[in-house]
Amino acid sequence: MSPPDWRFWSALFAATICLNYSAAADDGCENLKDPAPRIVACTDSINSGKWTGRNQAINYTNRGNGYRDKGDLDHAIADYDEAIRIDPEHVMAFNNRGVTYSYKSDLGRAIADYNEAIRINPKFAMAFVNRGSAYSDRGDLDRAIADYGEAIRLDPKAAVALYNRGIAYRAKDDIDRAIADYSEAIRIDPKYVMAFNNRGLAYSTNGDTDRAIADYTQAIRLDPKSAITFSNRGAAYRAKGDLDRAIADYNEAIRIDPRDAMAFNNRGNASGDKGDRDRAIEDYNEAVRLDPKYVSAFHNRGVAYLAKGDKDHAIADFDEAIRLDPKNAQAFYDRGIAYNAKGNRDRAFADFEEAVRIDPKDAKAFYNRGIAYKDRGDNDRAIADYSEAIRLDPKYIMALNNRGIVYLTKGDNDRAIADYNEAIRLEPKFVTAVNNRGDAYRAKGDFERAIADYNETIRLNPKITGAYFARGLSYLFTGSTEKALADFNQASAQIPGNAYLALWADIAGRRINLPSRLAQASSRIDMTAWPAPVVKLFMDQMTPADVLAAANNPDAARKKGQVCEANFYSGEFSLAKGMKDEAGRLFRLAASDCPHNFNEWNANAELKALGVVP
Repeated sequence: MSPPDWRFWSALFAATICLNYSAAADDGCENLKDPAPRIVACTDSINSGKWTGRNQAINYTNRGNGYRDKGDLDHAIADYDEAIRIDPEHVMAFNNRGVTYSYKSDLGRAIADYNEAIRINPKFAMAFVNRGSAYSDRGDLDRAIADYGEAIRLDPKAAVALYNRGIAYRAKDDIDRAIADYSEAIRIDPKYVMAFNNRGLAYSTNGDTDRAIADYTQAIRLDPKSAITFSNRGAAYRAKGDLDRAIADYNEAIRIDPRDAMAFNNRGNASGDKGDRDRAIEDYNEAVRLDPKYVSAFHNRGVAYLAKGDKDHAIADFDEAIRLDPKNAQAFYDRGIAYNAKGNRDRAFADFEEAVRIDPKDAKAFYNRGIAYKDRGDNDRAIADYSEAIRLDPKYIMALNNRGIVYLTKGDNDRAIADYNEAIRLEPKFVTAVNNRGDAYRAKGDFERAIADYNETIRLNPKITGAYFARGLSYLFTGSTEKALADFNQASAQIPGNAYLALWADIAGRRINLPSRLAQASSRIDMTAWPAPVVKLFMDQMTPADVLAAANNPDAARKKGQVCEANFYSGEFSLAKGMKDEAGRLFRLAASDCPHNFNEWNANAELKALGVVP
């Protein structure tokens, strides 16, 4: 599930100033809200010849405010410069020039101007608020909080200072203090729309989506045209799983502001959650069209393409997300998954490595790198990565399950069982762990417990073919051959072309003197690929020596596995023919040479049944 993008703003304070003389009311320069008429009126006042000194500086400041509100920041700064030249102690000119520098992201100059405003008037709460906002934008949250605190001390009813301090606390993950500040800002100003919006964000962070939705709803009641709040309420509904309401809110946000890239991105997330990947991609397309540098939209579109199986488009989008944000650990992580799905394990491994380097606290990155190590046969490093993932997230059931798999591969059955136990304790319906624990008990020769776990696996999900197969093996090695055959037949019915299932059904059938059905089954099996030679052995079309020769392969790992199977199944064939000594010899080869998997376990079980010490 892709995380939503949220939006919140710090507030800056700038002000127009009234002239000292009553005659100023005739000019109207400071009273006009529309910037264009204000600029004209202030220009007339400047050129009238009536004003000098501080009053003329005020005219320039007010015209600067008009230029600033119009978006003409350079002309605004020029007017503030002139106001300060005329009156070097003009506190509002310094403050407002600082605001304009903040708009230009020139935070160093902005802070210098706020410093000067505070020097001139140490009780000027507005300048402390604005300097706090500049520090916050620089990431210096402690200084920001200190300035907001001073502003509140100077003016306890400064709702904007409380609001901005709430933003800073939220950025520091001090959510309770953030909520307290937003609540106080709302008490002072019950119509403070963005305070409701941001308190909603804080509640969402705490997982209290009902309170979050209540705050967003109140903000919307106060300002029905707030696209931001509709978008944020949509994210809260999505978190509750109410995707239709989420999409309705995103629709309204987009209707209010058709250029709101964030709303398109978030609506795409909700559509993706509903499984409608095509609509999701359409929304992500629009988001990146509106904002070609929108990292989350590229990343989320990549996730949608990956879900559709379009790995190449997914990788292209992850590439762009990484180009725009080279420290985006999640994009590296997801690109690694895409490369792994393409079979490019080296690139996948490199991406998981980078994700871990960027974010050493990302349990998922360690988990996936653990998978990559396991695929490389480096079991010790795989275990180390799964262990780190579990340390970071002790409830990470997939990491526990996968560490159990590696322990089982290493033959450490007790540790494997311990991991499966913990995974099942955390999630009693985690069917994969229940099935895998059955395998671990079977590897130990504890067939009774193994059968109990396979029973539970089948109860939880009757379509898991492997559980029928593994239970069949357990029944076979405890002498319940008819039950074993029933399970092998059930498994084979689910996957008719699986050669191994057909072989085991034949092995069980022979033990209770049933006629072989392998010839019929072979019509559904690919008889050109391994283990076709084993099938032919049981159909008396090849000898054990022929099967061993056929097991040869230029790939060393594949050859080892096929030779293991050749020895084991030749042992079963010899046992069926009554040649127990030969069967024992071949089972010992399998037990000693096979990897720690079911062939080794089965060989040990057969040796035990023959009365031979493995």
